Formats: sequence, structure tokens, C-alpha cells
Amino acid sequence: MPNTDQSQRATMDWSTTFRPPQLPDLTGLLDALRGEAGDDAGGRPSDTALAALRGSGLLRLPVPVEYGGLGASWRDVNAAITSLARVDASMGIILFLHHAAVSRVIDWGSEKQKKRCLTAITRDGQIFASSWSEPGAGAAKQHIATTATARADGGWDLSGAKTFTTGAGVADLYLILARTGDSGPATGSYGQTNQGIFVVEAAGAGFEVDGVLDLAGMRRSATGLIRLDAYAAGPGDMLARSADTPTVIGHPHVLGLTLGAVALGVAETAHDLALEAARRRSLVDSPLYRHLLFELGSRLAAVRGVVDAATRADGDRTVPALTAKVFASETAETICRGAQEIAGSAAFSRTHPLNRLAQDARAVTLMGPPNYLCRELVTSGLGTS
Repeated sequence: MPNTDQSQRATMDWSTTFRPPQLPDLTGLLDALRGEAGDDAGGRPSDTALAALRGSGLLRLPVPVEYGGLGASWRDVNAAITSLARVDASMGIILFLHHAAVSRVIDWGSEKQKKRCLTAITRDGQIFASSWSEPGAGAAKQHIATTATARADGGWDLSGAKTFTTGAGVADLYLILARTGDSGPATGSYGQTNQGIFVVEAAGAGFEVDGVLDLAGMRRSATGLIRLDAYAAGPGDMLARSADTPTVIGHPHVLGLTLGAVALGVAETAHDLALEAARRRSLVDSPLYRHLLFELGSRLAAVRGVVDAATRADGDRTVPALTAKVFASETAETICRGAQEIAGSAAFSRTHPLNRLAQDARAVTLMGPPNYLCRELVTSGLGTS
């Protein structure tokens, strides 16, 4: 098996799996990410890496051509996320969440919202993030405290605190989940019908980033806290009205967009490192280690198939997308553990690439919806007519 350079392999895989109308050049972005791969002290990508992302064309992949995008399919988007995650899983997560927000604007936004938000992405390279979580909200976002108070002019005042917002301080636009106080019983398995989703600009008065969390995994993902202090959302800033909120939250899964694409990138790199370590330590002469490599390779092939299947189904792809998230992230953890065994005790040091990858894989299992909730969302309808 040829010992292909990892960065070259990412480019090669990209060219064979991604075929939009115009192929973005990833050279500058991948070079920037490789140069700072082990630097997680600041909790976020460097300004250089972010500038390379903004200029790469990746942010506008699925945006319709009429808004300046490339019109790529969601299968292409998953492949792009995997290609980026092979080099930097944290940047892969930022890109995934950007496209999750973009998907909601494309399919649920008004024409005015599409022109405003999508043009900001395609023309100015702006990054989108979503902010659902807050202390006490629960994994299913059933009990949020952030409020949206209606004003007489049709706008809303948003107030509250959010946590575990990936891209905090990096993104330019945010989708914020807030309680609207609508009357009537609230329903929904992920989000509720007494909540709304609002487009918020980072440059707006009343928006504040309140620090980045010191995480074990995805340490460069700019995951942190934001505060809203009477942020004045305009009449056209509500993306989803309360009755539609649970559906809009889950919309990326309907399209087949999956966090499994990030986990696949992690697994690919861990497998590459396992092969390199086995050759370097002359372990390929041992049937025990050769068989372990076989097991890791077979698991990796299964992850590829499950992630690819997420966008193969017709209609609603929620089940394959959530299934891919669970299977890919948990199998990536297994591949990382196997790779660490092959690499030896050094692979368990905090700064070793395999240890970072193992923590990144674990982080994907916990990202929303966390794996236990994915299992519930997929199986809740079993046994019903």
C-alpha cells in the first residue's frame, strides 16, 4: 500500500468525490491548517486559517447559483466536510454547522432573508453558526431560558445566555433559539413549538461573546459562550415561527447532512497514522498487528458506506443521517483506540495526534443531537402504525 502524504491524499479524495460546477482550490486552506494542526492553545483557528476558509469557496457550496453559490449537492457537502476534517476536525465541525444553518436559510428563509444571508456568504465569505444550548435546556432543547419579546414594530428583543456555541467569536451570523412565549401546549422532540429561531448578527448591539471553553476534544472549534442583552432583532429576522421550530432544527438531517462526515475524517486520519506507526515499528511482520490493521480497515470501510448512504435515500433522510452520526462517531472512537495500541504508549500523551483524534471522535458522539438522543429519535416510532 503506498504511503501517500496525508495532505495530498485529502486533495486526491476531494477531486474524486466532489464534483460541483466549479471546484474550489483547497491548497491555501489545507496548508494553513497543516501549519497549525497541533496549536490548540487559543481554542480557535487562527485568523490566517479563517481567512483561507472564507476565501476557499467551501462556505458557498450548496448555495443556489442564483445567489452566487455553487449549487453543490448535500452529498458533495458531506464529502467536503470529511476532506477538511481529515486535516482539522475542529474546522470540519465549524464547516458542518455553517452548512447546517445555510440549509435552513435555503429551504425555510423568506426571499428577503435568502438574499441577505446567502449573499453575505457568497460575496463576503461570512460564516454561519447555530446557538441552541444553554444551562438546563437539556439535550433536546426543551427548557431554554433565552427569551424573545415582541415589539410593537414587529421586531423582537432577545435576551439570554447560550453555551457550547461552536464558532463563538468566529462566525458572523448566528441562528439563535429563543422562547417566544406563544400560548398553547408546546410540542416537539427536539426543540419545541413555543420557541423561535432568529438570525442574529455578531456586529449587532447587544451581542457579546463571553469566552471560549477549554474542551478535551475539538479544542480549536471556538466553542464558547454568548450573551444577548436586549438584542434588537428586526421584523424580518425570525427565520422560523414557533409552530415550525422543531422541524427547522432537524432540517439538515432531512437532507442527509450528518456529523458522521466529521467522524469519517477523524477515522481516516487515525487509520493513516496506524499504518504509519505499524510500518515504523516493524509491526507488520506480526500476524497479531496485521489482523488488527485489517479490523481497523474494515471498520473504516463500513463508516464510509454509512456516511455515503446518508444522502442516497429518496425523501426524508433523517434516519440514515442520524444513524451515520452514531455509527461513524462510535466506530471512529474504536479506530482511534486501535491506532493508539499500534502506536504505543506515546499515543496516550495529551499532545499526540492520535490522542487528539480520539478526543475529537468522542466529542462528535456528544454533539447535538447526542448519540443517545439520536437513537431515541430514530426508534421512537417503532411499533406504531
